[in-house]
Amino acid sequence: MSDSKSGGGKAVKSIGIMAVLILLAKFMGLLREMLVAGIYGQGYASDVINSATQIPLLFFDMVLGVAILSTFVPIYNKNLEQHGRAAADAFANNFITIVGSVAVLAAALGVVLSEPVVRLMVPGYADVPGKVEETAGLLRILFPSIAFTAIAYVVVGILQSHGEFTIPSLISVVSNGVMIAYLIIFGNKLGLTGVAVSMLIAWALQLFFQVPWLLKTGYRYRPRWNFSDGTMKEVALLALPVLISSWVQPLCNVINMSFGSGLGDGAVSALNWANKIYIIMVGVFAYAITNFIFPRLSRLSAGDNDSAFAETTRVSVGWIIFIITIISALFLALSSPIIRVVFERGAFTADNTKITASALFFYSFGMVGYSICEVLNKSFYAIRDGKTPMYTSIFGVIVNVGCAALFVLGLGLGVNGLALASAISSTAIALALLIMINRRRSGVVTKDFVLNAVKTLLCGLAAFVTAKLVYIAADRLPGAGMVMTLVKLCAAALPACAAYAALAWVLRVNELKTALGFLHRNK
Repeated sequence: MSDSKSGGGKAVKSIGIMAVLILLAKFMGLLREMLVAGIYGQGYASDVINSATQIPLLFFDMVLGVAILSTFVPIYNKNLEQHGRAAADAFANNFITIVGSVAVLAAALGVVLSEPVVRLMVPGYADVPGKVEETAGLLRILFPSIAFTAIAYVVVGILQSHGEFTIPSLISVVSNGVMIAYLIIFGNKLGLTGVAVSMLIAWALQLFFQVPWLLKTGYRYRPRWNFSDGTMKEVALLALPVLISSWVQPLCNVINMSFGSGLGDGAVSALNWANKIYIIMVGVFAYAITNFIFPRLSRLSAGDNDSAFAETTRVSVGWIIFIITIISALFLALSSPIIRVVFERGAFTADNTKITASALFFYSFGMVGYSICEVLNKSFYAIRDGKTPMYTSIFGVIVNVGCAALFVLGLGLGVNGLALASAISSTAIALALLIMINRRRSGVVTKDFVLNAVKTLLCGLAAFVTAKLVYIAADRLPGAGMVMTLVKLCAAALPACAAYAALAWVLRVNELKTALGFLHRNK
């Protein structure tokens, strides 16, 4: 990127394509959750399937997860830049063999220790007869998904490093499509066991779907096991801090599950569904931007181009703040009608809506912070610095645990307190990362950047007030039902977006200027 405007404009089209694909995948994931909520409501059964689904993913995130892409992509690209394709693919073969073996071992341990894992992760379930045992039974089915997902992540890294972003963005469409088809066709006919089996198949397809495109890049897997390889030593040095730094989100989920399991049937489900919507909307754009810039940042770091690295990071953070601020404002203003439209049908009642919407409201305070963390973590990993995200993550987990204990045990805020604790933690980590990345690569945080961020937040405040006032007025109109709620929701959201854009134009927010310039040049 030669400057902020040209760099931002150039990225808009590529990021936009990925955002659309990820948006499709995320909304299919939301549809999957809507079907589960409609079939099982918010209580014993939904807690069991939600916990059994989350625990393997939490284990994967904490043992391998983000560390795979965050260590693999920079070193694979470094080999491509400095030693050529053969060396890069040899590293990939070694990486897949070792990581795949670790993932299979983790899955096997999970299957064997499923019941103790449930008692550790959701201790409150022990108070309900049969709840621990049923959750553990589903875990035995779902833990093998860790192995498929681990290799799928490595394949994503290879494809993205060779400029293929579309297929990695589509893998969730495939897996969610399998789950949606199962739920529509079978519903609860095969019970929770059927849901778990279909979910395992869906996760396995994330790997197998990518194989044809992987072969098109010219890559061929050949088993290789060499711990003494210098590149694997580099991975090992980077992996531990990256692993620890990637624990924030899963640990926050563990904390919420642990506290929530003692708040009665449905509390874990309310937190899960509110968090899913929160992650879906943040993830669409945060993941699109990070997937686009990470290989580029890795190459810039390998080429010692510090000024371009700082500019790419600054522009990316600016865009993520601009995009997520309006989403956060709308979620804060309209959390109740959003949950009502998305979930309130079948076994999901109005009381369930009230609890889940309240959790979503408090989660939404952390949207901007969470999205900034996604971008800046990748920036640190690209310069092969895993220690800084590790230290800030430890800080964030401490903040989360302290706030959760205060809000739930001290102030009795229940589910709302857990969601607010997560939001405060995400924001604290984001601020710490901004300070630290600017120390490592001067020029990321500039006076113009800070001023522009403040302008964007003011635009978000205007959007929040507009959405809230319009919805209050619209809610007084006659008419009820889901369709009317959706109409009122749109009636509030559209003027709020208009107010956001109008004030951004008046305040000359950089990202809006860049977008308008890009549209003008491409008429």
